[in-house]
Amino acid sequence: MFQSITQSKPVALILGATGRTGSYLVNLLEKDSGPDNLEIRVAVRKPEQAETFTKRGIPTVHLDLDDLSTYESALQGVQRLFMITGYTVDMLSQGKNLTDAAKNAGVDYIVHVGTFHQPGRPQTKLIRHYIWHQLIETYIEASGIAWTHLHPNAFMQNFFGAVQDGKLRMFFGHERVGLVDCYDLARVAAAALRHPQKHAGGRYFLSVEALTMTEAAQILSEELGKPITYEPLPASDLRKLPLGEAMEPAYFECIVRQMELLQAGQLPDFADVYDNIPEIIGEQPTAFREFVRNNLALFEAA
Repeated sequence: MFQSITQSKPVALILGATGRTGSYLVNLLEKDSGPDNLEIRVAVRKPEQAETFTKRGIPTVHLDLDDLSTYESALQGVQRLFMITGYTVDMLSQGKNLTDAAKNAGVDYIVHVGTFHQPGRPQTKLIRHYIWHQLIETYIEASGIAWTHLHPNAFMQNFFGAVQDGKLRMFFGHERVGLVDCYDLARVAAAALRHPQKHAGGRYFLSVEALTMTEAAQILSEELGKPITYEPLPASDLRKLPLGEAMEPAYFECIVRQMELLQAGQLPDFADVYDNIPEIIGEQPTAFREFVRNNLALFEAA
């Protein structure tokens, strides 16, 4: 059974709390002790996922994005919602239905995690799952609920598991790619949830540093103290990975198409960088070299 909840401060419901960004966000908000802190609730799909949070004294609610009957009770008493949907085409129906349920429940602010779709740039028009996120965002805006949209570029965490046997193997070709740490995405989300009056209406494109994978391999070599060389993988090889079996087919094909276009030089906006995180959170973002240093154990285990 899920833990019962009592309300005192503004309540923020966190989706995706068992994932990388969501878990960072929960950790950040859990440590709050100032006047702007929130009461957080964590949405979990399965009862067994609640145990870890319950042991930490964090209330949980049952929310299955594929089960409409769970929406109303999960959103009861919630004022602020951190919204991240599944990596499937079902994100369209999930985003629409969750927004409707949030409006009915009296939620007054949504922080939504989307994709790096900058107005007028190629990915905004060419990448289907980026278009799906644009439709969700438009629906949120039309709902009348205050909103902030977060638009992260490629995650630094994608490098975990990509370094093996002295090789960095990636599907980015020889193009320059903008990167952001999931932790920085979580820090921006935390700032928005704490201060909706400051961040409502904000579209935050998060891309800290653009590197070629040869440059990334050089940084990895220097920080790991051993030679790492870059081996570019053709986009077609994505279909040979177990990832394709685990991921929903329509979404997986979006990823393959994105890598095909990137390697063909048709997505220059992948390399776009923004210097906005210090203004948003009052702290410097994580550069790739710092990210590698912070996660040496994970890289050295490869």
